[in-house]
Amino acid sequence: MYRVHIKNNHHRPDTFPNTAEGEEVFTITRERFDAAATAHTDVASQLDVSIDWDADNFDHHMAIADALVTWNLPTENLTEVAPNLKWIHIIGAGVEHLTPMDWLPPGVILTNNKGVHADKGGEFGIMSILMLHNHMPKIITNQAGAKYDSLYSTPIKGKTLVLIGTGSIGRAVARHAQSMGIHVIGVSRHGKKLPELDEAVAVDDLDRVLPLGDFVFVVTPLTAETTNLLDVKRLGLMKPGAGLVNIGRAGVVDYDA
Repeated sequence: MYRVHIKNNHHRPDTFPNTAEGEEVFTITRERFDAAATAHTDVASQLDVSIDWDADNFDHHMAIADALVTWNLPTENLTEVAPNLKWIHIIGAGVEHLTPMDWLPPGVILTNNKGVHADKGGEFGIMSILMLHNHMPKIITNQAGAKYDSLYSTPIKGKTLVLIGTGSIGRAVARHAQSMGIHVIGVSRHGKKLPELDEAVAVDDLDRVLPLGDFVFVVTPLTAETTNLLDVKRLGLMKPGAGLVNIGRAGVVDYDA
């Protein structure tokens, strides 16, 4: 029998989940766990699961836990608090809120939900690009001010998308874009060519391809290398009138530029 503790987080404005609706969506309740257990009885029969929100009970649950499922956790003295711990699973895709990882006990495996948001992220991404192309922000602004200007756009086929970040969400966006005849240039650390990309370049070539994009789409993690990746100089390289979408971390783009 494996002991698993699920630590949920109450919403707070300064952290995830930051709304009551977000807490409802991302909380693993006993009812939700039981529904999953019914669908996977072979696994569930091997688990003894505790579920809680209260950080004050964390040490009590972790004293006997083999695994932890959470988004955030107290990291001090984890070896002493959880002597049997073997695995931590983070329910989100990002883990930068837990860096540096010097708190992680030796031998404990850390996993995350990388890739789980690909389908929804791809849908949101192509929606954002289509909204920019068809002047929806301007239309909504005009409507709020009872102003009804005629705004025109050409078909999106033949436009160019510079995609910064070619992980699972980036590739999902690229697939939608290609299906509409958009030329996709993928930018990543390695510059690896992927089926979803018409061109692939390493980040060292970003300055060369930025002026080619009718749209620049950012979906890259926040690291020391990507912080302010789109600074005032690179924003100035973009084609006049190009659309910019950032569904990665805010720190990748210099919003003060």
